[in-house]
Amino acid sequence: MTALIYIDPAAIHPVVDGEWHRARLTGIPKPGQGITMLCGVTAAAAFEPLSERRAHGIPRQCSRCDAICRRERGIPQQHTRQSRP
Repeated sequence: MTALIYIDPAAIHPVVDGEWHRARLTGIPKPGQGITMLCGVTAAAAFEPLSERRAHGIPRQCSRCDAICRRERGIPQQHTRQSRP
């Protein structure tokens, strides 16, 4: 019997040096496989339980990946959004 675990590659946000990134993944990378983020950073895939995500501090968002993702989706950049009254 098999227990299937479904994972959405679009929901994977790799953390490199304390920053979480976005990448165009078409599947789940194998451990050690190279991944290139939208911003151009490359790193080897590794996996840990979600409970370990903040073991080395709270990851911050990569501003370059965010800007690229927003531009591709037609979402205003954070610094250009107007606050609502």
